[in-house]
Amino acid sequence: MTAEVNHVEAYWRSRPESTRDCAVRLNRMLDGLAEAHSTFAQWNKQANSRAAANKSAWGMPPDIDELTKVFEKGRQFKDVSRAPWPEMGYSVSAWNGRDRPYGASLTLRPGTYADFSCFPNTIDLRLNRAGPDNEDLISVAVLKPALLSVATAWEPDYAVVVCWDYWERSFGDGGYPKLRSGWMTYLAPQYASCIVPPPAAIVEQVSGGGLLLLATEERFNMDNPAHLAVADAIQAALEPLQDMVPPGRNDHLRRDRKAIAPRG
Repeated sequence: MTAEVNHVEAYWRSRPESTRDCAVRLNRMLDGLAEAHSTFAQWNKQANSRAAANKSAWGMPPDIDELTKVFEKGRQFKDVSRAPWPEMGYSVSAWNGRDRPYGASLTLRPGTYADFSCFPNTIDLRLNRAGPDNEDLISVAVLKPALLSVATAWEPDYAVVVCWDYWERSFGDGGYPKLRSGWMTYLAPQYASCIVPPPAAIVEQVSGGGLLLLATEERFNMDNPAHLAVADAIQAALEPLQDMVPPGRNDHLRRDRKAIAPRG
């Protein structure tokens, strides 16, 4: 039985935002994640030593003023001149201070309005490998509200719960499509109104006009042909929507093998 590493991810187009705007969005997301499961109730700094990594990244429950300062520190600068690079947004990361199997890391790259990629703004919440000891976490009961917390806070074009092994199986070494399915797939209203969901998918309307499609209400398993078949059917249903996403200027130059787009 394959033990998948699941990610909760979100992608959206160029969108300039202030540090305060991002703080408000992150505050909303963190509240929702903490409600989904206690493993998301604490966030520490990403650091090179355990002592430094045990220091809090921000207080919980979160404070918008404190989160604003976090994004201020996450401003991007050019490599050589160290001049501010506002169109590249902000980079913020944290981890939850938990050991396996409940460890999780969080990477946020919002506020980008450069056009190098179709989706230059991203969030990646990476979980530990699924196993019998974290069945309460790696479940629809937890990861569906976690996904919706990310989606409602950041208003991305789309968001997914996915193991990257599924994408590698589906797309191989070729270019990845702009919109990609997984265990759970959230679509913003502009796509939700256009997709024809496959009959086998579990479909839920989301407040504000979005749409949630689930391949299964069981724990997604790469060894389960039924789970793969529904995820594949959702991916096929996304194909007519791919042209709705304007390309980034570098999209034709690279083969997007990883979920999170490179910065520049």
